[in-house]
Amino acid sequence: MSTITIRLNSDEAKTYKEYAKFKNVPLSTLMKKALEEKIEDEIDLRAILAYEERLKNNEVKHISFDDVKKRLEI
Repeated sequence: MSTITIRLNSDEAKTYKEYAKFKNVPLSTLMKKALEEKIEDEIDLRAILAYEERLKNNEVKHISFDDVKKRLEI
């Protein structure tokens, strides 16, 4: 396991520690979860932008719900 140091001013440290206490999780868990969510948001945004670009270039084919059911035989 590795250790990463994050420098916080006193107000930031107080706010983050109080929030971690409120959520009943260690501060390190709170920080890791926040960063993980930020990364997931970035991945989602890139996927949306790529989809919108494909949509703009008419590279997207829509399938109706009925066609999906037929293909899945349900």
